[in-house]
Amino acid sequence: MGSSSGPSYATGSPNSGPASGLPLWVKLAIGFSVFALIVGIIAVFTSGGGDDSGSGADAIRAAHGPTTTIDGVPAGYTRDQAGAQTAAVNFIQANGQTYQGRIDAAKLREVAVSASATDALNAVIDASSGRTDLGKTVNNVPLIVTVTDFSQDSATVSVWGMGVGQSPVSEGSDKVGILTVYSTSTVTMKWENGDWKAQDWKFVSGPSAEDAQFPATDSPLSKPGANGFYTFYVN
Repeated sequence: MGSSSGPSYATGSPNSGPASGLPLWVKLAIGFSVFALIVGIIAVFTSGGGDDSGSGADAIRAAHGPTTTIDGVPAGYTRDQAGAQTAAVNFIQANGQTYQGRIDAAKLREVAVSASATDALNAVIDASSGRTDLGKTVNNVPLIVTVTDFSQDSATVSVWGMGVGQSPVSEGSDKVGILTVYSTSTVTMKWENGDWKAQDWKFVSGPSAEDAQFPATDSPLSKPGANGFYTFYVN
């Protein structure tokens, strides 16, 4: 009797399969990789890849916003508490980007600031737009976000965060020093023209991580914070 000219496969073996000879787990892994690749390609073509007819707007996808950026300023949030807190966090960071010279202050006002902005908020943006390059690196990281008051038209959002600064230890030195500062920014958000806009701003230093363990009862940190929020910027 003749013998087979090629290898044989036991169809019931867990480490073998049909004529391809690939184990089932390998096939599943390949299938998942192909699926992930397709999803990635779709994401590229549906988020942030295109310009909106020269308007400077880029589409992005996030559960509660933003849905777009306009010349670097995030916009387009859901009219709920999660949308308000996300808008507040991104506004604080957008103001930081203005300080870094990456966002135009006039565009920040146009996209993300209420027409009824307070003097305190305007003063903060003025200070950021007047900044000169001091050779420093500043990264701001939001840590706990608390919504202390919310309605469909207004929200008060407290953001406790950490700022990490890096600057030369002396003029002309190639060595840098590190400074870590904790602070709390409270932003009043107003629903205006179909989006959340910043209306008021309050800023206080602290509390530090050690002091925040048992905050006073009137501190925003004594209330439950958001379990998650979308931040658009790295710094």
